[in-house]
Amino acid sequence: MSALERLGEAIEAALGEEEVGDVLSVLTGALVGLTVELCRRKGVDATLPITLDGGMQRNVTIHPPKAAGSEGGAA
Repeated sequence: MSALERLGEAIEAALGEEEVGDVLSVLTGALVGLTVELCRRKGVDATLPITLDGGMQRNVTIHPPKAAGSEGGAA
């Protein structure tokens, strides 16, 4: 079994054991962290907005880090 297959199974297991919002939070953090690191490695300024082209689906934009002390939360 490949690492990606094990990851998929781990996500399935987490969804069965944890709150969906908590699993989504972990996955979102991983997506953002991996994307920012990939951009840095390619020489992209990761302090600017990063847009992931979703093709015929939705695009995803990762906004720059918030200033210290600013409020978080969903819109």
